[in-house]
Amino acid sequence: MMLLKNNTCHFFSTKLDFETLYSRAPDIVRQQPGLRAVLVTILIILPLLSGCGTAFIASKQDDILTQIDVWSVENEYGKAFATLEYVKASHPQYQKLQIRKKKLLILAGEYEQRIDRQIQQLIKDNHWAQALDLLDQAKEKYPSSKGIKKTEKYFLAQQQQLLASIEQKIMLERSQWMIKTRSFYQDKLNTDPRNEALKEQVKNLNNEAELLSEKLTQLSKVAINKKYYRTAKMRINQAIALQPGQQRQQILSQLQNREKKSDKKKKQTESRSNKIQQDALIQEVEESFKAGDFLKTKQLILTLDENEQKNAQLIALEQELQRSIDDTIEQLVSEANKHYINGEFYQTIDLWEQVLLYEPQNTLTIKNIRRAEEVIDKLRRLREKQ
Repeated sequence: MMLLKNNTCHFFSTKLDFETLYSRAPDIVRQQPGLRAVLVTILIILPLLSGCGTAFIASKQDDILTQIDVWSVENEYGKAFATLEYVKASHPQYQKLQIRKKKLLILAGEYEQRIDRQIQQLIKDNHWAQALDLLDQAKEKYPSSKGIKKTEKYFLAQQQQLLASIEQKIMLERSQWMIKTRSFYQDKLNTDPRNEALKEQVKNLNNEAELLSEKLTQLSKVAINKKYYRTAKMRINQAIALQPGQQRQQILSQLQNREKKSDKKKKQTESRSNKIQQDALIQEVEESFKAGDFLKTKQLILTLDENEQKNAQLIALEQELQRSIDDTIEQLVSEANKHYINGEFYQTIDLWEQVLLYEPQNTLTIKNIRRAEEVIDKLRRLREKQ
């Protein structure tokens, strides 16, 4: 406690009783009735504020507003709100303080949101110590904050979730080590059967293996309930490797039967899906043939499954397609020859190249194109000489 000059007093919460505080006051205070009355009033209300952490009491009207602003800058919202709760409606600055309280509530809300974002980011970055320090600081500055309490619950939930995950990883790694190593310890004991320390060590390993096997069995059951059957099978296999048992074998058998049914169902689904795709392709083949796009039709037929290509209806369509292609090639060759006779070599080459789209290995057409290109080249050289 401290008494300042100019009738201004600053007090902070304490657990000292009234008689002790009064006895420690300076003689000048206890001897003057006016100052004694002020001290008595303060000592009566001080215990009421001790539960709120800290209070600020001043006899000068502007001191509370000033201190509220200071605490606001320092994010000391607990102290600020505790002091505002004490101020009565009869106080000369009551209206101003109520306006300031509204602003303070907005700032406190922003502080809560800022702390929440920072805590979440620190957790995301795996900076747990910094997050914990920041959370402790926020709780100290604003102990009554519901938002900070909610952030603390989130922090603890995330922490417990990660710790559980780490513990499980440790257990799984330990199990794998046990599966690979325990037999070596047994071989060592068989080689040195009178080694009492080694006997105890092997006994402890066997007991731990049994406990780990039970934990793995429980993890397998949890995975089954979540329909994570691959994980469940892996865990139960690890459990059996550590400690075989009838119950574990039954779980493994059930998983194997489920896996067979799942594979069968998967194959049936894939078969149906493939059938749908093939039917759609066949429909596209028929549509492109009707549209006279024989090249596209031929390319689509090549993408069909072998089984579909043996389809009688499709075989008939292929035969008709080949006749149509032959007719088209014959027509293209006929037109190409006419253009060649007329000396229209570029048109001729264009038509013969269309023939190659249907028959890429047509050697005669390839020779004709080269011959036409040679003629064009000779004509070009003659023009240059002239």
